Amino acid sequence: MSRPRGARRPYQPSNGTEGEIFMAQWCERCDLANFDDPERCCTINLRAMTHRITDPEYPAEWQYSNGGVPQCSAFARDGAPEPRCDRTLDMFDMSDAEEEE
Repeated sequence: MSRPRGARRPYQPSNGTEGEIFMAQWCERCDLANFDDPERCCTINLRAMTHRITDPEYPAEWQYSNGGVPQCSAFARDGAPEPRCDRTLDMFDMSDAEEEE
């Protein structure tokens, strides 16, 4: 099977652990992963688990980037801000910047 030039290779986790790591990195932080509302719930991971990588129903969104890293092209950044680590020191004193605004 030949792919058009520039097309991305489909990604399929090789085992359950790799799949869990991928979903933790992408699905758990995605705004589309709304499991409370079945009408708006993302079905990409379900389609990835129920279809072979060669099936037309296999999600095209799961693919390798040009750098060879697995990614989900449907990823939408969750609106929640990243929690700030309370054990990390600030590198710069930003108290002056807040006063200037």
